[in-house]
Amino acid sequence: MNLPLDHWAYQFLERMETRGILAKMRNGSRPFTRVKIARWLQKIDTYTKHHPEVLSKVEKDMFERLKGEFWDELKDRGISIKKNEREPHFYSWQNKSGFIHLDVVGGGNITLRNRKAQKEERRIISPYYGGIIRGSLRGVGFYSDSRIFAEWGSRKYAQHYQASKGYPQNVSHDSSMATWDTSDSYFTLNWRGFHFEVGRDNVRWGPSFSGGLMISGLAPSFDLIKITGEVGTATFTWFHGALRSDYPHKWISAHRVEMSLAKGVDLGLGEVVIYGNRGMEMAYVNPLIPYLIAEHTLGDRDNVALGFDFDINRIRNLRLYSEFFIDDLFAPWEVFSKFWGNKLAFTIGGYWVNPLTLRDSGIRWEYTRIEPYVYTHHDSVNVYEHYNSGLGHFLEPNSDGLFLRAEHRFSLALSTTLTFSSIRHGIGNRRTPHREDEGLEKHFLAGVVEHQKHFGAEMEWEIIRDVRFRVKITRVWLKNWKNIYENDRNWNELMLTLRMNW
Repeated sequence: MNLPLDHWAYQFLERMETRGILAKMRNGSRPFTRVKIARWLQKIDTYTKHHPEVLSKVEKDMFERLKGEFWDELKDRGISIKKNEREPHFYSWQNKSGFIHLDVVGGGNITLRNRKAQKEERRIISPYYGGIIRGSLRGVGFYSDSRIFAEWGSRKYAQHYQASKGYPQNVSHDSSMATWDTSDSYFTLNWRGFHFEVGRDNVRWGPSFSGGLMISGLAPSFDLIKITGEVGTATFTWFHGALRSDYPHKWISAHRVEMSLAKGVDLGLGEVVIYGNRGMEMAYVNPLIPYLIAEHTLGDRDNVALGFDFDINRIRNLRLYSEFFIDDLFAPWEVFSKFWGNKLAFTIGGYWVNPLTLRDSGIRWEYTRIEPYVYTHHDSVNVYEHYNSGLGHFLEPNSDGLFLRAEHRFSLALSTTLTFSSIRHGIGNRRTPHREDEGLEKHFLAGVVEHQKHFGAEMEWEIIRDVRFRVKITRVWLKNWKNIYENDRNWNELMLTLRMNW
C-alpha cells in the first residue's frame, strides 16, 4: 500500500538523497509504496553502519522514528528497531495470513485575520475526525482513510452538489456551518515487480515542492486504476481515473517513466489526456500507447499534454531541478514564438541542505511560469480540473510565482520554517479558452496584473507521539486583487493547527 502524500517521510528521504546518502531514488512519481520506502530505509541503515557520524543527532532520531513507523515492512530485513519507536495503533491484529491496523485521527484548524481582511474571512474554524484502517491479508493490501470535516465562523455557506462549484458539502439551515467528508480507499496487489492499485487515491508527479505542473496532488482524490513497475533504474507509472465535473463522464489517463541516467541525474517523461462526454476509451486504457497518437485516431477532440523534468544532485547537499509542461504546441520549431497555441509552463528550483554548514537546516527556492491559456480547452469538458480544483499547479494561466522556504529542525519534536512567495497574475483562468477576437499572439501578464506577496513564520511541535501542534503567522499584501485596478488589501493572519493520530 502507499504512504500518504503529506507524510514527513518524503521530506526526510529527499534530504538523505540531497546529502548523497541515497542515490537514484526517482522521487518524482508519488506516492511511494511502503515497501519501496522500507528498501530506502534499509539502504540508509547500511550506509550509516559504515559511516556512523554522517547523521546529526536530529537526523538519527528521525531515522529511528521512521524505522519504527515501518516496522511491518522492516521486521524481516535484519534491521534493529527500538521497541519504543514502533508505531502505536488504536487496535492491531496479526497472524500468519496478514495484519490489520486501526487508527483514530482528529484535529483541525483555526484561522484568524485582522480587520483589514474581508469580513467573511476573519474567523474560520475547521475541525475533523475519522479513522484509518490498513493491512494485508493473503497478499492483498488494503487502505482506507475516511474523515468528516466541519467549518464555521464568519463565512456564509451554500449547499451544493454541483462539481463546478467545488467539493460537495452540506450546509446548516442558517448557512453558518458546512460539513463534508472524504475517503481515500483502495486495494493493492504486488506481482512480479508490478504494483496494482484500484480505488480512490491521489497522485503527485514532478520534483517541485510548491506544486507539479502535470499532476500536483492538490486536487481532491479521484477513483482510479493504477500500475507501477520498476525495471532496473527506471520506474513506470500509469493510471486511468474518473474526474468530477458538471458533465456525466469525465476521465483522466496518464503515464510516466522516470529514469536514473547516472548517479545524481534523473529524467522524467510524462503524458496525460483529459476527455469526457462519453464512456471510457479503450485506447486510453492502454498504458503503452502514446496519447498524442491515440487522440488523433479518436478524432482530435481531447486535451493531451506532455511533460518532462530533470532532477540533478551531482554536488553533495545541493539539488537542482526543472519541469516543463506542454499543454499544446503548434510546431517544435516555434516553441518560443508568441503564437497563442503554444501553451507552455515551466518550473526551475533548488534545495540546499545544511547551508553554510548549518546542520538540520535547508533552503528551497522555486520559480514557476504558467503562460496564457495553459490548462484551458475549447471544449469545457476537457478543462484541466477535478471538481473546481486544478489538476496541475495552483497558479492560474497567465501567472508566475517565486517561492522561497527556509527550514530548521531543533529536534525530532520541534521545527521552524520561514516562507515567502511573490505571485503575479494577469487576465485569464482555466475555464476561459482563447477567443478569435484576441488575435493570434499571446501576451504574458496582459491586462490589470494582480500582485500577491506572502511572508510567513511557522513552528511545529510534536507534544507527544503523533500529536502535533502548529502555529503559523502570515503577512499578506494584495495589489489589484481579482485583477481590479487599485483594489488593494493587506492583512495579518494567524493559523493554529492540531493533528492527532492514535
